[in-house]
Amino acid sequence: MSRMSTTSSGGHSGGGGGMGGGGMGGGCNAGIAGNCGLHIDAPATPNRVTPDVEFFLTTFMQGSQVINGVEVPIWGFNMDGGMGGMGGMGGGDDGGMGGGGGGMMGGTMPNPPMRVRQGQIVHTHLNAMAMMAPHTVHHHGIEPDTFNDGVGHYSFDVLGQYTYQWRASQAGTYFYHCHVNTVLHAEMGMYGALIIDPPEGPGRAYQNGPTYDVEAIWAVDDIDMAWHCKPWDAALCGGDAGLNNFNPEIFCINGIGEDLSETHASVVVNASRGQRVLLRYIMAGYVPQKVKFPAALGAFQVVAEDGRPLPVIETKAAGSEILMTPAERYDLIFTPQTAGSFPVEIDFFDYRAASGNLRKIGSIRTRFNIS
Repeated sequence: MSRMSTTSSGGHSGGGGGMGGGGMGGGCNAGIAGNCGLHIDAPATPNRVTPDVEFFLTTFMQGSQVINGVEVPIWGFNMDGGMGGMGGMGGGDDGGMGGGGGGMMGGTMPNPPMRVRQGQIVHTHLNAMAMMAPHTVHHHGIEPDTFNDGVGHYSFDVLGQYTYQWRASQAGTYFYHCHVNTVLHAEMGMYGALIIDPPEGPGRAYQNGPTYDVEAIWAVDDIDMAWHCKPWDAALCGGDAGLNNFNPEIFCINGIGEDLSETHASVVVNASRGQRVLLRYIMAGYVPQKVKFPAALGAFQVVAEDGRPLPVIETKAAGSEILMTPAERYDLIFTPQTAGSFPVEIDFFDYRAASGNLRKIGSIRTRFNIS
C-alpha cells in the first residue's frame, strides 16, 4: 500500500461560521459574504473499507507564487510526499517536481498530483480547517456516490476532516479541485492532476492501449489578478462579486509563466527521435485555449479525452491545432522523427467573443526538445 501524509503547522477547530476569511484584501467588490447555501459537515465515511492508496491533504489559504514576475496570492491543498510519494507539478519559478508540504501557510499551484492504478480503492483524507473556510475535494471525472463526490451543493462542505473513498475505475487523465464556491476556489489554485494508470502501471495510456516512453503533464491556466483578492465566500449570499467578469492577464503551464515556460524542467518535453511521447493536457483555465503543435513533430494521435479512451484512435496531421474549453483533458501521443527544439504555442481567447470569431488575449510557449 502506498501511503502519503501531510505535515501541518496547526489548524483552527470549530463550527462553520459565516466568516469571510481567507481573502487577500485590496479593494475588490466582494459582494455579500457568508455561508448561505452551504451544508457544513464532516461526517464519518459510510461503508469505509481498507484502501489500497491514501492521500492526506491539508488546505492552505495564505500562499503566494511568483508567476511571470508577479506575486500571485493562491490557495490550495498541501500533500507531503510521504513514502516514495509524488510531488507537485511545478510550483513557482524555481520549483521542479518537488513535493508539497508546509501546512496551511502556503504551498504550490497546481497542487501535488495524485497517481493511482486502475482497480485500486483510494482514500483522500481532507483536513479543511485553514482560516475557518470550508472546502471539498472533487475528483473530476470519477463517479463515486454522493457522500464521496465532493460536490458540496449535493452532499456537504467540509469544515474539519473527511475521508473521501473512491475506486479508480478507468485509466486516464483527470484532476481534482475544491467544489466550494467552485469558480473562485479553482481560480485561486485549488486543483491538481489526477492520473490513473492501467493495472500494469505507467508506460501504457490505458489497459490494452498504446504504449509510451516519455510522459508530460501540462495543466494550462489563466489568471485574473482581480479575483485573487476576494474572500472565500464572495457572492455566496448574493450580490455582485464580479465572478461573471473574467479578464486574465497572466498565463501559465504547471504554474510556470511565459518568462520560464520555454526552459523550465516541469514544462519542457525532452525526448529522443523515435520515442513515443504521451502528453496529458489538462485545460485548467476559463477562457478558450488553442494549442498549436509544430509540423516538425509529425502527425500525432488523440488516444483519449476526458479520461476515456476514444473508440477509434484519431490521427491528427502534422502541424494541427486543438481548441480546448474548460476542464477538458486530452491524451496525445507524438513520435517525433526529427531532432531539434520545436516551439509549441498556446493562445488564449476572449470567452465573450461570438462563436467562430475568437479574439486572442494572450499566449504562452513551451518546447519539445528532440535529440
